[in-house]
Amino acid sequence: MLGRGGLHGIDFKIRTIELDGKKIKLQIWDTAGQERFRTITTAYYRGAMGIMLVYDITNEKSFDNIKNWIRNIEEHASSDVERMILGNKCDMNDKRQVSKERGEKLAIDYGIKFLETSAKSSTNVEEAFFTLARDIMTKLNRKMNDSNSSGAGGPVKITESRSKKTSFFRCSLL
Repeated sequence: MLGRGGLHGIDFKIRTIELDGKKIKLQIWDTAGQERFRTITTAYYRGAMGIMLVYDITNEKSFDNIKNWIRNIEEHASSDVERMILGNKCDMNDKRQVSKERGEKLAIDYGIKFLETSAKSSTNVEEAFFTLARDIMTKLNRKMNDSNSSGAGGPVKITESRSKKTSFFRCSLL
């Protein structure tokens, strides 16, 4: 972690990753999916290039909330924002309330990539970041090639929304 900050209880981290030999600085805003931040987060949607929607596989309510967040994103975020659904805490299979199949189906219904992750065991966390970052880069490159515009660069800002009860957290890439 290179830096840490926060605004109105929204935590952000800055992370540099390397993709195809290029160093990319990710600014990750973590809203923790809290209702009271919903109005504030709409402002962050505007500049977000990627959004991670994280639910807790041991918490049915957090899964049900994903649809609300998707609606919110459709309303406030840029129409071409990259999205990803993550089912977190997959190390806690004995307490699972949401099957992997339901997570996959939800993602397929919305045309979004899906991964099950575990922050505790670090399963698929890196994969999630790299997959989202790669998708954003692919889109940016396509935009730059299409328009030859110099305005397509700039910092990549990834907004992570998650259920209040989870921390950003095995399981498999679709």
